Amino acid sequence: MNICGTKQDLWEYLAREHRPIALYGTGDGADKIISVLEKAGLKDLIAAVFASDGFVRDRMFHGFKVISYSECCEKFGDQNFIVLVCFGSSRPEVLSQVAKIKSERELYVPDVPVYGTNLFTRLYFESNIKDIEEVYSRMEDETSRTCFCNYLSYKLTGDITYLENAESDPDDEFELLQGISGGCFIDLGAYYGDTLTRYLNKFPCLKTAVAVEPERHSFKKLTACAEELNADITCINALVGSRTGTEEVSDSRGRGTRALPASNVEIRNKRTIDVVTVDSLSIDKVSFIKFDVEGSESDALGGAVNTIRKDRPVMKIACYHRSEDVFAIVKKVLEIRDDYKVYMRHTRCIPGWDTDFYFV
Repeated sequence: MNICGTKQDLWEYLAREHRPIALYGTGDGADKIISVLEKAGLKDLIAAVFASDGFVRDRMFHGFKVISYSECCEKFGDQNFIVLVCFGSSRPEVLSQVAKIKSERELYVPDVPVYGTNLFTRLYFESNIKDIEEVYSRMEDETSRTCFCNYLSYKLTGDITYLENAESDPDDEFELLQGISGGCFIDLGAYYGDTLTRYLNKFPCLKTAVAVEPERHSFKKLTACAEELNADITCINALVGSRTGTEEVSDSRGRGTRALPASNVEIRNKRTIDVVTVDSLSIDKVSFIKFDVEGSESDALGGAVNTIRKDRPVMKIACYHRSEDVFAIVKKVLEIRDDYKVYMRHTRCIPGWDTDFYFV
């Protein structure tokens, strides 16, 4: 079964080519990519750092003066260099700029995990091939199989052509979600209320909803959004996990980032917050659950076992935060109930974010 057509990963390719590298971006993503290059003994290949025109300013990043793309091209002249994109975006104007650079230079968008320390290398792929093949065998339609294969090829190579081949229209998911019936919608990682609004408007049979969001500024906007919707909505400012309790979060990085050493992010501005489980919500009939909880999807599934067994809700689960999510999430769900149909969809975004499994 040839799930992935590549024989090497991006880091092996860069080591073989040994050409100068220009980093595009100066945020967390760039920090992570520099760390990977350093561990691979390739940090010395970094020769420039550039940013989009509005973000250049007069500043330094990791010892490099931040310049524009045009200045970067002038710096290298005719020398052939490789561009590594170090940020994420789904904005059309940003993706157009990336496409423009890709048409002129050899460009990659490295896949580095948002959370966790497992890098999706060729060796990682090969060591988990049995689980990956099992997940592929459970994909219900050709679109899912195509998405899965292209997504894995992207994760290994950083080549966004694979991501483009994996893309679906955002509204395509509605066909997969037709099994949603009357009952409660649980929105885990509800953010500002965007998905709450999207699904309650599309599926009027969902008369009640529980929206959970840990980041307090997002939660404030979520509650305002919920008040405007014509539905019975309960908003909860909490984390979601496998057991109830309390935990520390950092408001300085991400949407209520769990303040754990394993989260691999800087911990500042900590506060204590409640942790809830899906089962602890004690809802009579759950029809639909969306999991997008910043790398805690697998943990949250552990706290939803009774609900899943009892109600068999339709589920949409993000699978891009941790390297293992692309196979471990399916395995965990099917261990709880083996009678789900499994689908996968990716909507336009770099790197491979906005990628989800659907359990129907």
